[in-house]
Amino acid sequence: ESTKLEDGEDGEETYDPVHPVVAKVKKPKDMIPAVSGGAGTHLVLPGYYSPSNMGLLDYNTSDGRFLFFLPWQKHTLVGTTDTKSDAKTLPEPPEDEVQWLLNECSKYLSRDLRVRRSDVLSAWQGWRPLAADPHAPPGAPVSRDHVISENPETGIIFIAGGKWTTWREMAEETIDRVIGEDGPKSTTLDQVLFGGEGWSPNLPIKLIQRYGMSQDTAEHLARTYGGRSFEVCEMSSPTGKNWPRFGVPLVQNYPYIDGEVRWACREYACTVEDVLSRRTRLAFLNKDAALSALPLVADIMAEELGWSADTKAEQIAAAR
Repeated sequence: ESTKLEDGEDGEETYDPVHPVVAKVKKPKDMIPAVSGGAGTHLVLPGYYSPSNMGLLDYNTSDGRFLFFLPWQKHTLVGTTDTKSDAKTLPEPPEDEVQWLLNECSKYLSRDLRVRRSDVLSAWQGWRPLAADPHAPPGAPVSRDHVISENPETGIIFIAGGKWTTWREMAEETIDRVIGEDGPKSTTLDQVLFGGEGWSPNLPIKLIQRYGMSQDTAEHLARTYGGRSFEVCEMSSPTGKNWPRFGVPLVQNYPYIDGEVRWACREYACTVEDVLSRRTRLAFLNKDAALSALPLVADIMAEELGWSADTKAEQIAAAR
């Protein structure tokens, strides 16, 4: 018996005879879920609405929810605590939530300054798993942190919930729980992340001196890729200008360059939407800027991944 593999992009099926299937896991009819869903709406406003080094948290808004108002990527990020919501693949921000956030924002700003709907550069709704230990005593609350639990019948240890910002802590606590008190402790905090080697506070200067890049782009690359920035720069095209000399911008007024798209393709990016939303933060920062960058991103990805004209057109349509 061998493992059947199906390509999620084109549906092609292959078989792996090296790793046979040794067990099948079935979902018991009485399985208790370990998470419930929560969704929170976020807005991005121009950076001039907030100081560059100071944020605000309001824990007593008009409906009792928390609201944060923070500088982020030279923009202003506004969001609120999540409310119960079913899981969705592509959740969209409800317009009434957008308007509520804008109304709340006006309370923090000068009376002669009005936050307009047209000031919203981007809006999205984030969905997060709220952990609930299925083996905890009845009535135990859900948690916005992660939960590590052990199934008393199978002995399987699992982790549920959590968030991106605490992933190393989640890994450390899970490994320590699995190994046990008498085993070696997790060393995740001592492991250098990919790109950590070669990073230094002076890395942006080195990039500027070697590749003739703008300061904004050099600082962005150093912050995002660390010591791998040199490899990203080597994939960048000449601009044909006196300055900056290398790194064709994906769109004006943002630090993202063509080499990042090629790098993302080598790191298994398969869709234009992925590059615009997650490999860069452009779609989250400014929807219109992302739409402007879309054709260039599609051209580069088509070249890197060997897309046909039809595939490229499909990718552009899906990203819109």
